[in-house]
Amino acid sequence: MDKTIEQKYHKLSDIEHVLLRPGMYCGSIKPKDEDVFLLNDEGKLTACPVTYNPAFMKIFDEIISNSIDEHRRNQKLNEIKVTVNVEDSSITIWDNGGIPVVKHAEHNEWIPEMIFSNLKAGSNFNDDEQRLVAGTNGVGSTLTNIFSLMFRVRTSDGNFAFQQIFTNNMMNRTEPKILKYKSGFTEIMFKPDLKRFGMDSIDATHVEMMRKRCIDLAACNQKIKITFNDVEYKFKSFKEYCNLYTTPVAYEEVDRWRIAISPSSGTFTQVSFVNSVETKDGGTHVDYVMSQILEWLRDRVKRKHKIELRPAELKNHFTLYVQSDVVNPAFSSQTKEKLITESRDFGSQFKVSEKTLKDIFNSEVVQRILDWAEQKALAEERKQLRELNKTISKEKVLKLIDSKSKERELCTLSLYEGDS
Repeated sequence: MDKTIEQKYHKLSDIEHVLLRPGMYCGSIKPKDEDVFLLNDEGKLTACPVTYNPAFMKIFDEIISNSIDEHRRNQKLNEIKVTVNVEDSSITIWDNGGIPVVKHAEHNEWIPEMIFSNLKAGSNFNDDEQRLVAGTNGVGSTLTNIFSLMFRVRTSDGNFAFQQIFTNNMMNRTEPKILKYKSGFTEIMFKPDLKRFGMDSIDATHVEMMRKRCIDLAACNQKIKITFNDVEYKFKSFKEYCNLYTTPVAYEEVDRWRIAISPSSGTFTQVSFVNSVETKDGGTHVDYVMSQILEWLRDRVKRKHKIELRPAELKNHFTLYVQSDVVNPAFSSQTKEKLITESRDFGSQFKVSEKTLKDIFNSEVVQRILDWAEQKALAEERKQLRELNKTISKEKVLKLIDSKSKERELCTLSLYEGDS
């Protein structure tokens, strides 16, 4: 049966499109099995096999990233508090900054209402401005609103306070309440629509992953204090954060770039951030640093140890930690898991210092590379021996017989060892 024109062609609202095609906006809504780093009982970050929902984690990240971005614009915002209530499945993110409580002259809409309920509203659209923040497309916090059964905005700019509540996946909203209020703050409380993520509750895995994200953000922004469920996280340096994974590390820090190196278990591993965004799949910033290290190290190993290795063979023995600030970063998707900005557009240059390169050369990383190269050479020798034995086994060897000749001077005595 042929479809009618109306059955064949559809026009969706922004909300309907987001809910119908969530993968385009916030990643997969299906459970994902992955090894992720979580904080253990000893206060170390260790890899744990978990099952989690990427889209759920993304809508949490969108809100807390707003607070971090505002901190980067205005460092008077220096405190963030996150509370996850598993009993009523609510998440609250508070900071000591504030959003202007004024109406937009052109759109006749309160600024807090405009930025939290429109997919294409925000302060990151001037590409002539050099921004070192996470926000790029102006859709993030509104996605969280759409994927919530309830989303409450409370904020104050130090003169007036604003409150508004959205419900039913942003389909309904209350009229804004405006009151006089002296101190500045912003508080977002939302109850995720868990059924859309195939979840019954906010389980312990998701709670610990949110904790880990708060730790990451505190490490990337040392001038801010982040509290997660009443536990405070603050770092003096990015190196202090890297030491939660392993010690020691070869470390270097310059303006906009912080890197650390430690051995891997035989496969290249990276932990990287751009403007506080975790880039799980790495990207051009990781390649930028790693290529410098590999080029220098390959030449040094060849000259000192007379071993020639391919860059990939060296790379497998590294764990690289990178925290970089990139001007107006571009990512491979809205989920921002991979940086695609070309190195010439980073807004800064970074050259790994000779001291750091020498520290790497004298570290456990290179010793593991040499051990691996030795094992590789032995394996190659054994392979050649096996091939030689196969060749010999196919050769026809004349059988030796006892000499019975009386002309002894014409005979040859052969002595062989073992089974020869």
